[in-house]
Amino acid sequence: MVILALTGVGAMPLAIAGTILGIVSGAVGASIKRARSRTDPLERPQAPPEITADTELARLDRILGEALSTVAAHPNGSFKDIRIQRLIALGVQFRAAASGHGEAFNGTGSWYVAHDAVLAVPELKEYRAVVRIRTIERTREPAELESLRATFAAVRRGVLVERILVFPDALWPADQLLPIEGVRSWLEDQQAHAPRLIVVRECNLPAELAGTGDVCVFDDWAAGTRELEGRDQTARVVLDFATDAVHSAQDRLDRLSHLGIPFGDLLDRAARGG
Repeated sequence: MVILALTGVGAMPLAIAGTILGIVSGAVGASIKRARSRTDPLERPQAPPEITADTELARLDRILGEALSTVAAHPNGSFKDIRIQRLIALGVQFRAAASGHGEAFNGTGSWYVAHDAVLAVPELKEYRAVVRIRTIERTREPAELESLRATFAAVRRGVLVERILVFPDALWPADQLLPIEGVRSWLEDQQAHAPRLIVVRECNLPAELAGTGDVCVFDDWAAGTRELEGRDQTARVVLDFATDAVHSAQDRLDRLSHLGIPFGDLLDRAARGG
């Protein structure tokens, strides 16, 4: 979930940054392609006719192009990286606004791309998420680890983070106080970075929550949903900025949070001998 635009965070891997750029609006994408194809660095890219025919769209196209050119002109370094990634995050919202509704994407990688881009919005104050961990392999996925680094960066920036993690019996046996070793060390690493961690046994979920995929809420203005199929395979990813969708996601998170137990409390109980 994907990711990073925060002070003190190293540059995003080019592969992920390049993928995220695909989310940015068609106008921005077209401007980039046209800019790359120019032979004269001073030549302004030509907007397509459907944009130049509309005065306001033509002005917006020019503003976006100038913004990208301004950032591109900065020397490589953290100052440039931060601004590039802020534009990437805004691009996710830009496309959603252009479509008039939540934006849907396909594929596992798209979840991390969209999630991490919005997580990088500098004004973000609170981030809550429920994550279904169906296999231990999920905890080792490079994209998952990269997304966690984005989450840790948000914590360092002062964002209030709550992660609700749902585990099946195979990863958190009913007769054990703590999840299995590989999962436990993964959780302990997260605990060290100070987000609020809530763990939930899948068997304790009521029927209406049993099919929950990954859900996250950014403050009170955006909700992300990752619909799953099979063993952690992504069927569809939706970013929704509608108030009703955000409130529905918040309600789901509240219910799951009350069903779980803080991981720190489990560690304390384990240290006391159960």
